Amino acid sequence: MRVLPWLGLVVLGAFVAGACGSGDGETAGGGTSLAGSAGQGASGGSAGAAGSASGGSGFLDASSSEIESIVVDPPTATIQVVNGAVSATQFTARANLVGGGTQDVAANWSFDRLDLASVTASGGALTPRGNKGGAGVVTASVTTSDGTVLTGTAQVTITLSLETNTAGLTPSEIDSFNSPDSNPSGTFLYPYDKTVFARGLLPPELMWNGGNAGDQYKITIHSTYVDLTGYVAADPPSSVAVPKDWWDQLAESSDGSVINVAVQRKDPGGAAHAAMSQTWTIAPGSLRGTIYYWAVNLGQIVKLNPGADAPVPAFDPGPYDQLGSPAPIGGYQGESPPWDANSSGKRCVACHTVSRDGSRLAALFSACGTANGSCARPWGVVDTSTEQIQVLSTYNPGPAIFSALTPNGSHLVYDTVAFDMLLADAATGAPIPSELDSMSASVNMAHPQFSPDGKYLAYAANVQGGYPVEFSSSDLEILDAHVGSGTHFGNRRQLIAGNGQEVAFPTFTPDSKWVIYQRGNYSRASFGATAPFQTGSNDLFMVPTDGSATEIRLGQANGDGVLTGKDSSRNYQPRVNPVSVGGYYWVVFVSPRDYGNKMASTGDSTNENRKQLWVAAIDPNPTPGSDPSHPAFRLPGQELGAINMDAYWALEPCKQEGNSCSEGYECCSGFCREQPDGSLACVPPPTNDCARIGETCTTAADCCDSSAVCVGGVCSQAGPR
Repeated sequence: MRVLPWLGLVVLGAFVAGACGSGDGETAGGGTSLAGSAGQGASGGSAGAAGSASGGSGFLDASSSEIESIVVDPPTATIQVVNGAVSATQFTARANLVGGGTQDVAANWSFDRLDLASVTASGGALTPRGNKGGAGVVTASVTTSDGTVLTGTAQVTITLSLETNTAGLTPSEIDSFNSPDSNPSGTFLYPYDKTVFARGLLPPELMWNGGNAGDQYKITIHSTYVDLTGYVAADPPSSVAVPKDWWDQLAESSDGSVINVAVQRKDPGGAAHAAMSQTWTIAPGSLRGTIYYWAVNLGQIVKLNPGADAPVPAFDPGPYDQLGSPAPIGGYQGESPPWDANSSGKRCVACHTVSRDGSRLAALFSACGTANGSCARPWGVVDTSTEQIQVLSTYNPGPAIFSALTPNGSHLVYDTVAFDMLLADAATGAPIPSELDSMSASVNMAHPQFSPDGKYLAYAANVQGGYPVEFSSSDLEILDAHVGSGTHFGNRRQLIAGNGQEVAFPTFTPDSKWVIYQRGNYSRASFGATAPFQTGSNDLFMVPTDGSATEIRLGQANGDGVLTGKDSSRNYQPRVNPVSVGGYYWVVFVSPRDYGNKMASTGDSTNENRKQLWVAAIDPNPTPGSDPSHPAFRLPGQELGAINMDAYWALEPCKQEGNSCSEGYECCSGFCREQPDGSLACVPPPTNDCARIGETCTTAADCCDSSAVCVGGVCSQAGPR
């Protein structure tokens, strides 16, 4: 992989003196003003020009009764930060006087986007931070002799421009890119055109084909507030990783509008060719939560936070040759060794689930090599905050396969090899009689999943096949859930008929209004006793929980128009992020599709066991007949070539008051606010105050932003229009 060094641009720091003195501080929340005039430009007016008034010059006394209104000069300014170099732009407050005329006036200054820039409180000198673009408003305030506060404002736009030339091209070679011929530069392989990303991720790697050794490339990425240009060499198989600092600036500056990407090829010493181009979107929100998945080649559950560069074990399952503590309820039948081993000599752990709040994880501990020929799969519950196993069920309870925890982790529903579904206490492992017991006598059920609000249980029903991992026919049903009350489940109804296909692995959107699932000819990606194995063809769909509309196929997420042949209809086990981020739902799913030219199969991609986790954005409130999905991206941080599947997306265990945070839903109180030192911390629910994006709500009226929506109890940005 070739990494563009579009980076390492050191900003030299020096304190900037304001126009009204060198000792001015900036408004609350700001940092040191950095100097360096090289590479920065401002446009929009003559900042700081002297005004005029009849009978005087210089600064007018701010308390003068002659002041009628305040204006800021310049009224608009566009400040371009080039390669990280920043300097101050001076704004001047000007008084419109009673009877006509103007004169400069001393004012108090503030800026509403301290993440973008600081402003000297009494001087009006605005200095960009240099690592984020966007738009804000600078305000000058003046108090007159009668106590009236007059204000004037100016619109400020800050843009970032970064350029590098690692290929060492001469000015004339660079200029030749401006006169391309009509021959194509190549074809993009990854990312897909129109992919929607989010903030908080590692940067993508651009991959394409069609080039030759020694070719030179111009790569441009243009958004509303950021322009990136790099001149690089990338011999086949051609790829360039967007540097993390560039990606972070692009993502943090994104306003959710379209980003244009182009890669243009040039023959060494010869002609430039027509650019290959595509568009992206970066949602204006950070992709939070933790994704727990089964690393098949490791035989254990690992977890990966979006933005992390590698997964870590979710918990230590313990040695396979020791019974461990706690012991399974009722003993373990004297088997030796008591467990199957994974690649590290630990207990082999496979199918699992996680509660929405991230407090508990339930997983199956495998003991299929038992002397009596049975396959014991007791389920165990792990406290995710301590990563300690709390309880193990009976050694051979059916055995269990897939399971679902209630949103708070208090109860567990699991299916068995006999297609039964049972309810249990997640803290003690004790079975709980429920309506599922009588249903199991007549309905083959599998793949249970609770809605985020805990009011529904979805599952595959009328299953026809060998066991819950492998079947070819089923329907999608849903139950009302009241777990913990006298009647735990009721109002059974069908959402989707399989009509000869399997409908499997249901998962709910954060607002509990939609179910996303896989549909196809077989529940498993690759199956069969011996090679050549067979492949289950599946795509992702969604349907409303109230049955008010027909199912919607998620064509873009499935790879329509991009994936063909061996890679088409290879989409399995969807799981949805429990919070809406940046105006989208986010679904993680398993797919063995090719990953550009870094992970390209020679035959059937499924049978090569190249399963990886992919993520797709889904527009909220979809309309039947219109695809609300967007092309997927490979979840960064996974080991290339690993076999990963069975992903569950959950919140991290909530944080107590006083702990650091970045969003309100990370806090047990539901609120995260700024502290006097500028940091963010969990706070008690504020009184007489609205909820910000990411904080707890009951309805949209609780949210400060009038355009926000309340999704799953969290103030969220409205979806794209």
